[in-house]
Amino acid sequence: MASKAGDDPDSLMSLCTVFCLKNLRRTMCYSEGERNQLQLRPDVFLPGEICDRLVNVYMDLVHTDSDFEQQDGFFQLFSDPRSTRLTRLQLREDLVRDRDLEAIGKQDLMELHLSCCSHVTARGLRTLCSFRHSLRSLSLFGCSSIFFRKSGAPLAAGEDQDEAEEERLQQRTVDLDFSFQGFNRLRLLNLGGLPAELDVETLLRPLPALTSLDLSAVHLPRPAFLTQWKERLASLVLYNVELTEELIHTLLQMSRLRHLDISRENQRTSKFKMTRKILSSIVQSLVHLVSLDISGHIMLDNCTVPAFEDVTGSKNEDQILNAIEAYTEQRPELAHRAINQLFDIARIQHCSQLLRALQLVITALKTHKYDKSIQVTGSAALFYLTNTEYRSDQSVRLRRQVIQVVLNGMEQYQEVTVQRNCCLTLCNFSIPEELEFQYHRVNLLLLKILEPARQDDSIQRIAVHLCNALVCQVDNDHKEAVGKMGFVKTMLNLIQKKLQDRMCDQVMEFSWSALWNITDETPDNCQMFLECNGMNLFLDCLKEFPDKQELHRNMLGLLGNVAEVKALRPQLLTKQFITVFSELLDSKADGIEVSYNACGVLSHIMFDGSDVWTMEEPKRSHVMDKMWAAIQSWDVSSRRNINYRSFEPILRLLPQSCAPVSQHWATWALYNLVSVYPSKYCPLLIKEGGVILLQKVLELESSHQETKDMARKVMEQCENFKEDPMDTSR
Repeated sequence: MASKAGDDPDSLMSLCTVFCLKNLRRTMCYSEGERNQLQLRPDVFLPGEICDRLVNVYMDLVHTDSDFEQQDGFFQLFSDPRSTRLTRLQLREDLVRDRDLEAIGKQDLMELHLSCCSHVTARGLRTLCSFRHSLRSLSLFGCSSIFFRKSGAPLAAGEDQDEAEEERLQQRTVDLDFSFQGFNRLRLLNLGGLPAELDVETLLRPLPALTSLDLSAVHLPRPAFLTQWKERLASLVLYNVELTEELIHTLLQMSRLRHLDISRENQRTSKFKMTRKILSSIVQSLVHLVSLDISGHIMLDNCTVPAFEDVTGSKNEDQILNAIEAYTEQRPELAHRAINQLFDIARIQHCSQLLRALQLVITALKTHKYDKSIQVTGSAALFYLTNTEYRSDQSVRLRRQVIQVVLNGMEQYQEVTVQRNCCLTLCNFSIPEELEFQYHRVNLLLLKILEPARQDDSIQRIAVHLCNALVCQVDNDHKEAVGKMGFVKTMLNLIQKKLQDRMCDQVMEFSWSALWNITDETPDNCQMFLECNGMNLFLDCLKEFPDKQELHRNMLGLLGNVAEVKALRPQLLTKQFITVFSELLDSKADGIEVSYNACGVLSHIMFDGSDVWTMEEPKRSHVMDKMWAAIQSWDVSSRRNINYRSFEPILRLLPQSCAPVSQHWATWALYNLVSVYPSKYCPLLIKEGGVILLQKVLELESSHQETKDMARKVMEQCENFKEDPMDTSR
């Protein structure tokens, strides 16, 4: 069979790296001292490739895996170059602090990419000097505080640490002591987003050997200084830099350039107008140019450059995917636009490079988890890229990656559109099967979404639908675990809210259905239903919505589950409840379902014998008569809106003499199911020993003749049924 897109297994190296990081104290580390400080074991020596991977995967896990906890003192593990070697690191966002760079200060780093590390200050900048003899590639993109010293008074007693930290960052002063002097090996430098207070010309002067320079959004009052690299510079990025005649004149002298990027985020903010003459002079002067990015500029004179067809753009799927790939890391605003265009392709046309598209969107969502626009468009694109049309091309592994990133979005972005898109995307998966590997987490997230008293209607509806699907057809231990999360209480709160609004909509029906599913053969959840005022809500819903058949079926199905728990039955044995169940025996709602379930509840109550029936009214004998009449009115060939995973609760009503009507209800239920659905229910009945119990019904004098006749029919049906190798567990 051909393998599906993205089906390659993880490498052993990847699996081991993640395992070690998730189990540091059980693998390569131990704890020391009162503060439980993480220490590398003395017999551990790790080469550069493994150390780099450990740090880079650690960063990825902290940012994308909600179950992974940041380890205090992690970077300290790599402080001794005799036991660990670091060469190439990519560190990003608020996770990285000055002390982390100081911890690895003795390493001979060749590449260090810091991206948007806003907590790294001039203290961390000075640590960079310890890498100056080895560093070849350095990125300080978006590290807005790194060239500034913290200033301000020391902390007063009792002052809030975080507030004081923020205040000091605002009172920053430029650090004039730092210099790139001695960084003789540095070839690639990215200073994107360098603050305007800094003199970029003075800062860069000591770096004559640069071959690649990124000065995105940097203020260049005297651009002529760039010509000091005119014989060396192969790549120059000036994204969102205001173009001037002087800058263009300077660029035309950079004869070695192979890659030039003078693009802008927004053409409306630019005073500069791109003419055919300027464009032609760039192409003619820079003869080694391989790629040129001029997007975002106002174009005059019908500017086109025929020689440059293969660049990013919005013309076709290839260009759009190229744009997402090129811009995701450092230009989320452009990546967002490109993902929006991919969304249109997936929605309206057809995405031909599905694997690449999915992986690029997943990467964008992971990289920019706090960026609202990326989260909105990315989650919308995922919805269309995982729907039925594309499903057969996707591997289990790829679909699991989508689920992970969708759950990350739900976790980190409490915003209506993102939540809705994420919930809708989850609906594209087989539930519960495909979500079972994240079962606990997805249930917690959905319950959290349903917590607020006033939630967006569409999100509420989808979330309740998902909750219901997740507790349908799963093992009892799953149901118990979800019950302990507050599932029962959450559903009853939703029902209460809908009752107050006098609204019986899908949320109301799904909530009762979910309660029916989660209480199936799960006594703890049945007890929770009773403790959380469930019976009063049941009565109120019956009274408020007397004609809602689907609602009645769901509620009675749930009460059937409660009635199966012997310890809870006394709570149902009140005049009010028994009267209601008796009246529902006459219901014609949803075929026989409501009447059948009401009779089931009463059958379990009758099974406890006459001694527990302490009420004067209604009389036990009168209720029994009504039950007999109801059962005799049902069509035994009725197709059923019900699904039994086990007959155990029904079978326990068979060989007994204290309630012949309960015995008759159980026998009728079995006959109906084995005759209408023989391939599903005959094997189940045989497997659970039902035929032996039916034989005992025939031997009991107390069994009514019509019950015996029906029991024989059930046994005949099972004998005639040729054993089918079909799975009967569902």
